[in-house]
Amino acid sequence: MVEEGVAFYSVIWMCSFLWLRRTLDDFKATLFGCSTRRRPSMPAQLDLAQANTAWDYPTLDLDHYRSLTDLQEIQEALRLLDQEENRVDGDLDALLADKESLEGKMEGLDVLRPRLGNLKKDALRMVSIVSGTSHLAERISDKVRQLDLEQSRVKESMKQVEDVQELKYCITGLQQALQARDDETAAAFVHRASKLEQRVIEGSFAEITVPNSMNPDHPAKTLADAKQHLYRVFAEQFDVAATARHEAEITRYFKLFPLIGCQAEGLDKYSRFVCGIVRGKCQEAMGQVVPNPTFYVTLLSSLFEHVAVIVDKHTPLVQTHYGPGKMLRVIQRLQEESDLQSGLILDAFMEDRQIARKIGEIQSLPAPSSRQSTSSAMQRTGSSSFSKPATSLSSMAGTTGATSILESSPLTDPRELAVNCEEMAMISQQSYMFHRFLDVRAKDEMEVLVAEGEDGQVWEGKSRALYDNNGLLCVSGLARRVREVMDAYLIMEECFLRKSIDKAMKIDEYDEKAGPTSSCVDDVFYILKRTVHRAMRAADPNCLAAAVAAAARALENDYLGVFQRRMMTTFAGHEGRGGTMGVGEAKVQYMVILNNLDVSADYIQKLTFEVQQDVTQSIFAPLSDADKERASASLAPLASSASKFKQLLQTGIEQLFGQTLKPRLRPLFHESYKDVKYVLDEEEYAEADANDVFTKRFRAGFDGMVEGYKKTLTENNFSKVMALVVESVAKQWEKIILQTKFNQLGALCFDKDLRALGHYLSNMTEWPSRDRFTRLNQMVTLLSFEAPDEIYDYWGNKAGPVTWRLTVTEVKKVLALRMDFAPDDVANLKL
Repeated sequence: MVEEGVAFYSVIWMCSFLWLRRTLDDFKATLFGCSTRRRPSMPAQLDLAQANTAWDYPTLDLDHYRSLTDLQEIQEALRLLDQEENRVDGDLDALLADKESLEGKMEGLDVLRPRLGNLKKDALRMVSIVSGTSHLAERISDKVRQLDLEQSRVKESMKQVEDVQELKYCITGLQQALQARDDETAAAFVHRASKLEQRVIEGSFAEITVPNSMNPDHPAKTLADAKQHLYRVFAEQFDVAATARHEAEITRYFKLFPLIGCQAEGLDKYSRFVCGIVRGKCQEAMGQVVPNPTFYVTLLSSLFEHVAVIVDKHTPLVQTHYGPGKMLRVIQRLQEESDLQSGLILDAFMEDRQIARKIGEIQSLPAPSSRQSTSSAMQRTGSSSFSKPATSLSSMAGTTGATSILESSPLTDPRELAVNCEEMAMISQQSYMFHRFLDVRAKDEMEVLVAEGEDGQVWEGKSRALYDNNGLLCVSGLARRVREVMDAYLIMEECFLRKSIDKAMKIDEYDEKAGPTSSCVDDVFYILKRTVHRAMRAADPNCLAAAVAAAARALENDYLGVFQRRMMTTFAGHEGRGGTMGVGEAKVQYMVILNNLDVSADYIQKLTFEVQQDVTQSIFAPLSDADKERASASLAPLASSASKFKQLLQTGIEQLFGQTLKPRLRPLFHESYKDVKYVLDEEEYAEADANDVFTKRFRAGFDGMVEGYKKTLTENNFSKVMALVVESVAKQWEKIILQTKFNQLGALCFDKDLRALGHYLSNMTEWPSRDRFTRLNQMVTLLSFEAPDEIYDYWGNKAGPVTWRLTVTEVKKVLALRMDFAPDDVANLKL
């Protein structure tokens, strides 16, 4: 009981101490303006598990402490109060330590107190002065605003009076001018009155002051009647002047339309006038038919030039009197008129040139005979020989009795078709340039109208879907007719090309003095170049794409196809296979075909490059950037054709090598190695080194074998043939070496032969032959070893940059060729 009493009174004492601590905190808050800490309340029942040092000192609740009866709870409460006491002691010590500092700050505040009082008085005095000034300024600004309002009303009234006076003056002057039949002055007064605001003209003040006894009508009605009267007069006089082609009078009345607010009507009148000029000149020119292959091109050019001159010459006049952008209305009418007149010209062209008849006949023609007859090429029983100058190659294409495309009527004669195609391409070119001219001028006018917000006038009375953003038709009548012409052009151009190729193949001949190719190559590519350039001159990317595609088809079917069939039948027609043609002659013919393929592929690439450059530089026609891209993309079929020529060429070269050269290499080696061996003593080695028998025999036989090929083939073809020859020589030589015995002196002799022969073959062709002899060179290295284990200095990690082409088995096989190497030493090598 004594212990419980002591604990209880200890708790009471601590609570009293804590009350004193809280009082001190409140004093600090009052003195320094800091807030007191909020302390958590002691729970009604102390939970020993939750009691921890994170608590702040508990709220003083004496009733709670008096209610404690359990010793453990009283001890826990005492422990917590002890902890808080220690913390409070620390805080009190800190406050006592800062006493001097706090007192110094308080003294500083006491010093500032008198100065703050003076500042407060000055501030109150200034606020009083500013407040008075503000009230005064507010009163003055109210009076100024009221004065401004009254002044603006006075000015507005004065302006209205002046405007009404101006209106009255204009009405009076207008009446006098009309009575005096002075139309220009009357129009000027109408224009002057139209500048006034509509509310002034229609206002009650004008209605009261303007009318007089001579003109009692409302001013608005007077002006409207005057406009109608003046428009009738101007329209009649303009028509009279237009009929008489009186330029001064036409210009005079054309200027007066905008003064009376009839801009659209004036522009329409003027448009009909200039369209009448265009129509008259065009009809006059069409009445003078001239038998000229470019007559209709000249007509179209003249039509387009008239329109361009009118646009250039009259645009300043329209802009001066009607305003910027107004020329677009005239350009629209000129486009419609040019569509009509160009349609008449093209109708006459189609009829006069009998285009429809030619198209019908072309579509009814059979396929070119070159595509039918070449299946029996090289089978005739004549005596043509490629070794003779100017040998006709037409004998290589037999006849099958089918009707040739060359046997058609004069309507589809290639020369006639070429003239027509040239004229049609020029028609397309002129039309393209005319469209670009109108497009540029229309865009300039439309940009002005859009900037001024007047572009809506352009579409009045028109279907917006039919017009482009420049105000012109998306697809004009001229464009539709030219497209019809170019559709016919493509048919005729393809017919011309195929006929010309067919004829070139039939009259093909070879003259060895003229070059490595036959005549058809230059003939066909001259025709092809004309065709492509003509299509470029048309200035139509779609037309160029179609023409290039047609040219590629013609090359592949009527030109490349002929070569392909000739290659298949060439060797079938020589004497050994039932024909009368010698093997040598057949071989030469075959090589000429390969030359034709090689040069043709090169010509196609050059033509493609030239056309690309011409398109980029707009040599034949000024194309836009977008059209240049489309035109460049359309050349892809030519590049594809060139690759097909190269593929057939490579196949032909491999066939030529396989049938004529490869079978002769083995006998050549056999003859060259006759009485030659590589197991030599010193005397034999010296003799072999001096005589060089193998190299001399091989070079003599090889020179005779390839002399005809080098003489006949193009440089590129000969290089390709030699590449196959060198590869085959290397393989054949490897087989021979693997069946030959060596000693060290013999290996040295073989090394000399290999280097001499490699150098000889390298000089005969541009293709590097050293790579082809890599395996042979590695065989020489192996055969030159003094002992088999010397291979370890060259194999594996010690190989360095050398890449061995021989397998382990092949290495041991080559080493086994050395008669002085023990077979067990070779077999036991660890590679």
